[in-house]
Amino acid sequence: MSRIKYHRIILWRLVLLLFAASIMFFNLIPFTLAPTALPMPDILFCVTYALIIRRPEVVPFWLIFLIFFSFDIFLTRPLGVWTACVLVSTEVLRANRDAFMENLFPFEWFYLSLMFLITLLLNKIILTVAFTPAPTFANMAWEFIFTVLPYPLIIFIITYILRIKKPALGAFGVKGHKA
Repeated sequence: MSRIKYHRIILWRLVLLLFAASIMFFNLIPFTLAPTALPMPDILFCVTYALIIRRPEVVPFWLIFLIFFSFDIFLTRPLGVWTACVLVSTEVLRANRDAFMENLFPFEWFYLSLMFLITLLLNKIILTVAFTPAPTFANMAWEFIFTVLPYPLIIFIITYILRIKKPALGAFGVKGHKA
C-alpha cells in the first residue's frame, strides 16, 4: 500500500471518528426538557454502510466496534447489544460487498433497509430475552423510517461532495484487495 493511500485512509478514519463524536455530542445535548416522542435517525449506521460499500478499508471491524460501543456507553444503552447487532450486519454486508459493484442504487437502498430492519429486530429479541426494557414496535418502525429515508441524501453527500465513489467493477477482489 502506498504511503499516500495509507495517509488518506487514516485521514478518512479520523474524519469518521470526528463525525461520530459530533453525532454523540448532539445526542447528549438536551435541546428541550420535554421528552421527544419520535426517535432520532441512526445516521451513523447509514454512513457506516455507505463507507463499507464504497471503501471498506476505511471502516475496519475494530473502528466500528469502538464507535458503536462508545455510543452504548455514553447513551446508557445495554452495553454491547446494539454494537454486536451492528457488527454482525456490517460483516454480512462486507462479505456480500461485491454484489453492490454492478447493481444500482435502489438495490443498495433496499439492502440497507432490510439489514437495518433485521438489526432492529435482532436487537429487540436480544433485549427481550435478557429481560431488559426493549423499544416498542411503534418506536422501531419510526426509527426504521427515519433512518432509511435520509439514506439517499447521505449517499449524495458521500459520493458527490466527499468524492468517495464505488470502485469500478473488477477493481477489487473478493476480500477488497486489488485484483
